[in-house]
Amino acid sequence: MKQIELRGITKKFGSLVANDSVNFTVERGKIYGLIGENGAGKTTLMRVLYGMYQPDEGEIYIDGKLTRFKNASDAIDCGIGMVHQHFALVPMLTVTQNIILGKPITKKNGLIDNKKAETLVEELGKKYKLEVSPKAQVKDLSVSMQQRVEILKALYLGAELLIMDEPTAVLTPQEIVKLFETLVELRNAGKTIILITHKLNEIMKITDEIMILRLGKVTGHVKTAETTERKIAEMMVGRQLKEPSAKAKVDQSRVVLEAKQVSFVDKWGVKALDNISLTLHSGEILGIAGVQGNGQSELIDVLSGMINHYSGEVRICDHLCQPSTGTRERREFGLGCIPEDRQVTGAAVGGTILANFIMVGYRTRAFANRIFINYKKAKEICWKYVKQFTVKTDNIMNDAVSLSGGNLQKLIVAREMYLNPEVLIAAQPSRGVDIGATEYIHEKLVEHRNHGKSVLLVSNELSEIMEVSDRVLVIYKGRFVGEVNPMNTTEEKIGLLMAGITEEVSA
Repeated sequence: MKQIELRGITKKFGSLVANDSVNFTVERGKIYGLIGENGAGKTTLMRVLYGMYQPDEGEIYIDGKLTRFKNASDAIDCGIGMVHQHFALVPMLTVTQNIILGKPITKKNGLIDNKKAETLVEELGKKYKLEVSPKAQVKDLSVSMQQRVEILKALYLGAELLIMDEPTAVLTPQEIVKLFETLVELRNAGKTIILITHKLNEIMKITDEIMILRLGKVTGHVKTAETTERKIAEMMVGRQLKEPSAKAKVDQSRVVLEAKQVSFVDKWGVKALDNISLTLHSGEILGIAGVQGNGQSELIDVLSGMINHYSGEVRICDHLCQPSTGTRERREFGLGCIPEDRQVTGAAVGGTILANFIMVGYRTRAFANRIFINYKKAKEICWKYVKQFTVKTDNIMNDAVSLSGGNLQKLIVAREMYLNPEVLIAAQPSRGVDIGATEYIHEKLVEHRNHGKSVLLVSNELSEIMEVSDRVLVIYKGRFVGEVNPMNTTEEKIGLLMAGITEEVSA
């Protein structure tokens, strides 16, 4: 692997400067961490290196020689590969067919040589300890095995430098350990890795060096062994972080949310929820942990009223909810909800920021003056919460589509926290927001709980579940397979439950 240098890279999108004169040198046989808050420019910088974007200013040098990439193919030809956060695989094709898609192995007659290709894929897997069945269809593979296919595809195309964008987002702790073992094997084989992530604990475990970006600029480049998580976090947000909020002792005797023997079969005939029950008390944060796709989304939709054809019983603050009980009635019973999909169910991006803030509580006295909305008061409240949650906008009458994903998420959280519900479903509350905003959101969730209210926290971030929750239920294939106290367990034990392994945990 040759030395690669990014010198003075600037990339703009209109008036937004995503990368501002960034310098980054990459040497053979190291694992680099690239970390920064939402919108810091991490992925943009790597897309410049991968040839997906052309820099507005700056240059790329390989072994001191100026190089220009017109597209990703040019970067691949120079030994650069990228595994994107959302895999670019064809589900109906086999592992081998996906790997050789960009560079097919053919016979003399021009037809695909499947046998030779399968042998090569098998040998490549053994060489880098990334074994996967060459004949398996991708649609039948787990997420972690699909990730292996993506890595093998990059290696097959000749990657010496491998860029990985948020590779642990949908993996269990055990799968993350295996991935990191693979990355170390690749490093030992002389490959170079750039790991884009926002998970501080992971970047400290696996990297040799870390570069920190904030608002498109480099705020630090350090050797991992010479720094700490806290120092990295402070370079990301530009200030000292607060200590986590303490949990007060509150009365947890009242049941405010209850689900009994709830089942739901989706439109494909799959039993997404399989006879599950849960109880949430006042003054409690109950975490739901699990690998994405094991029923969490369906559980949220059942409890909030988005799904109206389930079996079983749901009660909110002593009110029995029929399957036909809609979202508005459930909110009137005391339910609030931060939806997991901010674009589809969390906001109306064609409406103004103000309209999105008041869209749930516009009937309340705070916003309504008899039959008319009091826009003067609504604007005052909206501005107050926009500033508190650091939603970056200069005008709340702008359409919500003008907000970045992270800022739209902060607006939705601000709206739900303002309404102060008895029971708050917080689904992926910190998804796409920076460390500073995540810290503030966690603080507000704990504050909500300390005031005797309740939170059902559903998150793909196990560290978030462990830090904030009082109790944790683990969901696997539509069933709860375990309940743990986060103070008395480890991420590894929860990870086993997330993978459906209960014997080792109980043992």
